Amino acid sequence: MSAGPRARALRRWLLSLGGVLAAHAALVAALLCWPARDRPPPAAPAQALMLELAPAATAPPAPPTDVPPGPPQQERRQAPRVRAPLPASPPPQPLHADLEEAQPAAAAQDQQQASSAAQASAPPSVAAPPASRYAAAQSLSGVAQQLRATWQAQVLGHLQRYKRYPRPAQRRRQEGVVQVQFAVDRRGHASAIRIVQGSGHDTLDSETLATVQRASPLPAPPPEIDGDPVQVVVPVDFFLRER
Repeated sequence: MSAGPRARALRRWLLSLGGVLAAHAALVAALLCWPARDRPPPAAPAQALMLELAPAATAPPAPPTDVPPGPPQQERRQAPRVRAPLPASPPPQPLHADLEEAQPAAAAQDQQQASSAAQASAPPSVAAPPASRYAAAQSLSGVAQQLRATWQAQVLGHLQRYKRYPRPAQRRRQEGVVQVQFAVDRRGHASAIRIVQGSGHDTLDSETLATVQRASPLPAPPPEIDGDPVQVVVPVDFFLRER
């Protein structure tokens, strides 16, 4: 083949190849652009929400209960619809009448309370002095008894210092307690000495009388103790010590 026919054939082949390539390129471009133009629009959110709520709207209502509604329910339902009439304002005359009636009643009650308080307070004022005198007498008597007991203990201690145990009674081992009574004046002098209860031994009884005489004057009684002279009874004991 000569060079001329080869060049023409090559040129035709190249032109055919370019046409094929261009056709393919156009087809590819058409395929790429076609979905963007013809793609269906997305569904609106409102339509999707309506589709979800549709079953709830069509749900069957709850079956009615067998118990019929009572009268209180009907009254409660109808109560807001009825308006109660406003109470009429009371006339001024009855109010004044009530005030006039209340004032005498209050005055009478105050007078009654005042009279009852006066009656209740009157007896204690009259009875107060005797009660106070009785309490004072009781207090003085209690103090006097305490002072008398203290004074008698002092007198007994004074007698113990002048007491002597007789030797004949010691040899015979005689023991006992002698209750002796005597009177003491305001200067402490003893008088009217006598045995109230003996010990059973004449020697001990005689020594008790002698002891009161030797111990005089005794401690004088305090002024809170009534009487002049004051009568006293004290025990004088005689006991041997074991050696």
